[in-house]
Amino acid sequence: MTINDVEKIFDADGLLFQHFPLYEYREGQLLMAELIRRSYEEDAIAVIEAGTGIGKSFAYLAVALFHALQNPDERSVIATSTINLQRQLVDKDIPALFAALDMECSVALAVGRANYLCIQRYVQVKEASALLAQDPTGELYKVGAWVQETPTGLFAEYPHPLSYELRSEIFCDPDLCNPQTCSYVHECFYFKARARWSKARIIVTNHHLLFSDARSRLEGDLGYDEEHILPSYNRLIIDEAHNIEANATEFFTDIYSSKGLLHQASRIQRSSRYTPNSLLEQLSPYSEDPLGVDGIIEELVALNAEVQALDQYLLGVFSKNHYQPVLVTAEHQGRLGTFKELAVEVAKKGKALSKRIFEFAQRCKVPEELESRLNELVVRSNRIDSMVEVLLSFTDYGTWGEEVHWFNSERFGRDISVEVRITPLSVAPVLVEALFSKLQTVVSTSATLDLHDEFEFWAKRVGLPYTDERPFFKGTFASPFEYTTHLLLITPEDAPLPAKELEEEYLAYMSKTVLEATLASGGGALVLFTSYALLKELRSRLSEAYEEAGLLLLSQGELDRHTLLRTFVEERDSVLFATSSFWEGVDAPGDTLRLVVITKLPFAVPSDPVFKARCDAIDAAGGSGFFELSLKNATMKLKQGFGRLIRSSTDRGVVLILDSRLVQRRYGQFMLRSLPESFHQTGPSDSIAAKIERFLFP
Repeated sequence: MTINDVEKIFDADGLLFQHFPLYEYREGQLLMAELIRRSYEEDAIAVIEAGTGIGKSFAYLAVALFHALQNPDERSVIATSTINLQRQLVDKDIPALFAALDMECSVALAVGRANYLCIQRYVQVKEASALLAQDPTGELYKVGAWVQETPTGLFAEYPHPLSYELRSEIFCDPDLCNPQTCSYVHECFYFKARARWSKARIIVTNHHLLFSDARSRLEGDLGYDEEHILPSYNRLIIDEAHNIEANATEFFTDIYSSKGLLHQASRIQRSSRYTPNSLLEQLSPYSEDPLGVDGIIEELVALNAEVQALDQYLLGVFSKNHYQPVLVTAEHQGRLGTFKELAVEVAKKGKALSKRIFEFAQRCKVPEELESRLNELVVRSNRIDSMVEVLLSFTDYGTWGEEVHWFNSERFGRDISVEVRITPLSVAPVLVEALFSKLQTVVSTSATLDLHDEFEFWAKRVGLPYTDERPFFKGTFASPFEYTTHLLLITPEDAPLPAKELEEEYLAYMSKTVLEATLASGGGALVLFTSYALLKELRSRLSEAYEEAGLLLLSQGELDRHTLLRTFVEERDSVLFATSSFWEGVDAPGDTLRLVVITKLPFAVPSDPVFKARCDAIDAAGGSGFFELSLKNATMKLKQGFGRLIRSSTDRGVVLILDSRLVQRRYGQFMLRSLPESFHQTGPSDSIAAKIERFLFP
């Protein structure tokens, strides 16, 4: 691909203009495509901010397409953070672009195994639950009918609700899969998908599978010229790249979970609705082990007792900390004697169970049809062993290095599960070693990467540039939309600070102001929260008022994300209350979204142990954790929330930020400067409704 090809596609009278009647020439799109072309040509690392409306997906897809056609031995991988963007690329953008260019290239969507139904596991469940499988009203019967007609086996395409219980029995579990012994390997949905991946020149995947493949290659010392979880590839485009650090942090965290461990133990010794006989009951007749099943059950009982003891200790710690996560530092080690004793006992019992099951399996002579069950027993034992290894690493205080050690609690209904976590203090080294330094080209792009600092903040967090010898390209391409005339930004000066001592005053203000603002817009409002507790409180206070006004109130937590967004778009005058995940990935162009209310600046929760440890590390090195990390992270997220409003050149609307720190604190100016320049008004809160009405309904 040459500069002439780029211009032929994106120029004012180019192929896109000729093919799409509503296409508008955008210089930023052309320049972005040219920068990506150079990145491919010069084997460079590139970081690009592409404002809303630039058309960044077409910019990178065109380059990937031309490169694939000109270099049939090379493959590009495009990784996104959200499922919505993956589907948009595969179902909409790629077919439209290829049609416009009158070109074809093999493309495949790559998702993890857990997204696929496993035919062998389904057949085993069906055989074990023959009566349930014959009930036309039951989900097992409905899944059976779907299996006969689905071309993909993807749960995302299953047309009915599916219980976690059944899905956990029939998903394609990589540890339970043995292609050499599987009777259905040729019909397997996952392996059919992998065959399509291997033939594709462009693969669309997600950050999680990208990191899974990268970590596995790193640990196995495998290059990207070999097929692994993903096929071999040498060019990578990371979209929604503002999420790289957070997603990599979650992926590279080692976790001991009491709920997870007990779940594995339960699958060994207990039956379920869909497996009337437990693994041990199915295998015991074939064991020549003198201790047999009784020996395993004895170890399971002992392990369960120690897990419960550790749970009680950690729940005591959490209760003293208002059930917030707990950061454990080297200074705390002297006060963790009881924890260490209990954790080591859990580890000992877990190791003893693993040894017992290994000996049992060695002496178990099963018929061919039960080999998969024997393998499952060993796999679940190994998972328990891996989890207790985390406890041993955590309690080996002398080996602590550049990691964050912390306790976490997860609530499941009325139950609380405790977790012991070890997280990298920085993911930059592993991202450099596993990705950036191994691939010929890596392009990272998003609408929110540059904080007027030449990408310094984001790049440093992910380890770029890792060398001065390799080309490192940077480009910022502003949105072509007319924010100064199409968007009104309101920042009231008299909003109470979101402090605990002002709780009732704050709640009363928020309730009154949010209601008045959303009524003034006539609905069509997205109200973004940083706290689910605040969302629930305002929902309870305002639901009756919205009902009286004839406006539909939608709230995160009531329905799944997809249904919420679809209903919000269809119901033009509805109001949607939402938290963290809705600060991005919400695309509602047109009149259906005309007001975005940001209730609070999205600073990270102070109780987040990983975030606190990273801020503390910056402080200890002589910097400022607040200004160098907390403020900049919050600013990047604020840009995401702000960007929900204007999604097309004809959109008009209001962004209302109800956090007076934006106008009262010096750092507020830094945050405001990061947003696209718009028509900005401040003033008292009692003027908000009038300003909204005048702007939206002149």
